[in-house]
Amino acid sequence: MTKKEMVLRMAADNNGIILTKQLTEVGIYRSVLKDLEDEGKLTKVQHGVYVTKDGYADDFFLLQHRFPSGIYSHETALYLLGYSDRTPIRITMTFPQGTSSKRVKDEDIRPILISKNLDVGKTALYRNGNEIIVYEIERTLVDLIKPRYEADMEQLIPALKRYARNKNDINKLFEYAKLFGVEQKMHDYMGVLL
Repeated sequence: MTKKEMVLRMAADNNGIILTKQLTEVGIYRSVLKDLEDEGKLTKVQHGVYVTKDGYADDFFLLQHRFPSGIYSHETALYLLGYSDRTPIRITMTFPQGTSSKRVKDEDIRPILISKNLDVGKTALYRNGNEIIVYEIERTLVDLIKPRYEADMEQLIPALKRYARNKNDINKLFEYAKLFGVEQKMHDYMGVLL
């Protein structure tokens, strides 16, 4: 099997997407990507990301690739998890404290910077066959009711109602609420809905 065939096979096994870092890991030079691009077998969609004619890399996957330390959160997570039908006007991602927010803001992402508990509730979600990192619904609901965040109530209240109806893990929800200091506020919201 030639290097080009290996790259195309790797892309086919990854929903038509190949990343330059994947090639580096297996010792294939990036020049192979350029050759395949010149032959019309791959298209560069952004730095380090190529797709085949049959491949598809959505905007959420591409943003995650550009900002790998970011986790989709807040209203964006509600949408990705199916708890809101409203496509986010502005993407919200949570980053570790110290991340330079200028580059993030230049991409029209609303950055939330936190110093601890970044990985609490972090999970992988698959969209169009591509993995993205998002907070699970319990963490998302807790983040939305934190005092420093002004949540869109038109999205929060229906999401809380849907969560209550779906018989999700209420214990986990309250564990997270306690961890983030919003236990009473969560009791107030959920007390009305349960």
